[in-house]
Amino acid sequence: MRAVLLAVAGLVASATIARADESVPPKARKLAALGRELHERGDYARAVDAFQEAYVIAPRPGLLFNLAQAYRLQGNCDDAELMYRRYLSAHPSSQERALAETHLATVVRCIERRRLNLPMDASMASLQVPPAPLADSSAAHRRARGRLVQRIGLGTSLGGLAALSVAAYYGARAHATEEDVERHYAGGTSWQEIAPLDERGQREARTARWLGIGGGATAVAGIALFLIGRQAERAVPVAIIPARRGAQIGLAWAF
Repeated sequence: MRAVLLAVAGLVASATIARADESVPPKARKLAALGRELHERGDYARAVDAFQEAYVIAPRPGLLFNLAQAYRLQGNCDDAELMYRRYLSAHPSSQERALAETHLATVVRCIERRRLNLPMDASMASLQVPPAPLADSSAAHRRARGRLVQRIGLGTSLGGLAALSVAAYYGARAHATEEDVERHYAGGTSWQEIAPLDERGQREARTARWLGIGGGATAVAGIALFLIGRQAERAVPVAIIPARRGAQIGLAWAF
């Protein structure tokens, strides 16, 4: 139970590790996203390859943390120690440093035991390649749901823009009709003859007004849905992985 509580605490503390950097090249973003997906599936060897390629293009400290995590969960204590130390040398925040130092202490114990040829005890079990993370399906579901919300938001925004276009059309017609009414009236045409034309202009003006209000509100709602879906799709991927003493947190830093 204590290990589970510590894992949950680690999850809360590590939620701030994700960073957004619009200057990152698109290829590096794709490689980092691929690495996170492979990490969530438990394919740590291929995740390492993807993170390494991304780091060559965009050497961000967060990718060092990703590499350390993948090496640790793969059971490669030596490379995990190196990546954690390089990440810590980049001066992360206090919460990020605490999380990295906790994992670093674990891999250091692993290295010492292997140097002394001592068998791994239960506390080292989490360094073995674990089964697929429990959060794999939920993470995939989260991304799929985020993409669906984005598509709905995009469609809603387009519908709102279409309504605004129709509103502009009716507004132009109402203005032209109003000018016709004024011209006929100035020319001496009786009001009884002009009244139908004036009524039509008022209908067009009302239509333009309501379509403008509805279209604007729909477009704003669509943009909000798109942003919500994008945020959901790009949320920090965290996996809770079973261990003998409870659970451990699998976390991947994102651009």
